Amino acid sequence: MADGLDTAVVEQAQAVARAAQEEFFALAPERAVVVSAVAGAGKSRLVVDTVAESRRRGGRVAVCAPTNEQVFGLVRAIAESDPGRTVAYVPARSIEVPASLLLPNVEVVSEPHEADAAEVVVGTARKLADAHHPRSSAVRALGKRDALIIDESFQVDSTQYFAVADLAPRHLLVGDGGQIQPFSTVAEGLQWRGLPQDPLETAVGVLLAHHPRTTVHRFPITRRCDARAVPVMRHFYPASHRFGAAVPEGVRRMLLGAAHAVSSRTAALDGVLDTAAKAGWALAELPGAQTRSADPEIARTIVEIIVRLRERGCMLECERRPGGESLTAERIAIAVAHTDQKLLMRALCDAAGLPGVIVNTANQLQGLEFDLTISWHPLAGLARPDEFHLEAGRLCVMCTRHRHACIVVGRRSDRELLEGVPPAVPVYPGAYQNDAPQGWDVHRAVVEALEGTIVAVPGA
Repeated sequence: MADGLDTAVVEQAQAVARAAQEEFFALAPERAVVVSAVAGAGKSRLVVDTVAESRRRGGRVAVCAPTNEQVFGLVRAIAESDPGRTVAYVPARSIEVPASLLLPNVEVVSEPHEADAAEVVVGTARKLADAHHPRSSAVRALGKRDALIIDESFQVDSTQYFAVADLAPRHLLVGDGGQIQPFSTVAEGLQWRGLPQDPLETAVGVLLAHHPRTTVHRFPITRRCDARAVPVMRHFYPASHRFGAAVPEGVRRMLLGAAHAVSSRTAALDGVLDTAAKAGWALAELPGAQTRSADPEIARTIVEIIVRLRERGCMLECERRPGGESLTAERIAIAVAHTDQKLLMRALCDAAGLPGVIVNTANQLQGLEFDLTISWHPLAGLARPDEFHLEAGRLCVMCTRHRHACIVVGRRSDRELLEGVPPAVPVYPGAYQNDAPQGWDVHRAVVEALEGTIVAVPGA
């Protein structure tokens, strides 16, 4: 072990990255390579390194991701990795470019053809597709590239992939198959599910369906989460995807101030924090009940946990800062499933003097990293589970944003739901996966893995 890292795990990951890059650059036209990674594996670093190698070889590359926030991160990372070389960024006209992207070597392109001479062009998948196939004949199209790299490719749906695919003859698809998949708000009429043209298929899924000989490299590492998280994380990924943590147990420490409880509820909150500090996990359980989506008791409990943490004080030690540093509000995230939960949590946090704490839905937290995550369990208070709340990807995002600890807050009845009968859901022959049954199994497995970290919290 060097610098607090497991060198064997790191070296295995480096070997996989080299193999994927070598195959990508050796590809014949009309071929692709897939790199499948778990949460916090260092996917963006692979993308940045591959862009640098493409430049070194004299190639021109297009890089895309599904959301603007993800693209902002890519533009910044690529630009900062080589300040002496220009990155062309093609935003939608409605996008206000963040000040953090206005770097000397970032060229914000208003007309697609202006990026033709650039070695690297970056944009969302939809924007690069529109730039390559402009809707108006008066607009000059973005010319072809030598290679296309798609980051977060399990979140890119097949329609986005089909639209951007002919921008370059060779593709590298990088992503996390455990996170939230493309979805539709259409409740009925999903006649396309399981068909070759299924628009809800992922870019990786449709590629492998039509080109089954495509090589899939699996990154054997998580850099974000430490070894304590791996036994839970494994349930979000296929058994064939073996991985370990770059950071062994004991390197990261969450040091809390003394606890002087004044009530049974405060003592329970201290128990939640102490368990999370020691195990990296805590499952805080309120009494069982069926509630509305924006359950005020769960929301108050989450705020009280953070307030209690502030009262006790918290220092964090890790491989990056072995001398320690204080946990700040901006490094705490509250993950929820619904917008009404987000609005309630935001209001309560602000009222408690916690404006810096990040509150957002799992969809918006994908790709982000924090020191401490508090997750509102998707099944909390439900009368019966359904496809939305059972989706394994949503729980995966909620349980894999943290570096030091994750606290899951729910109700005793959540476990009782999973002791019943799985819900009946439509089955689509030929579909890449059936989300609800898979999610049922994952939820049960995660609860079992967290069994030793359960802390009963009395009702407020």
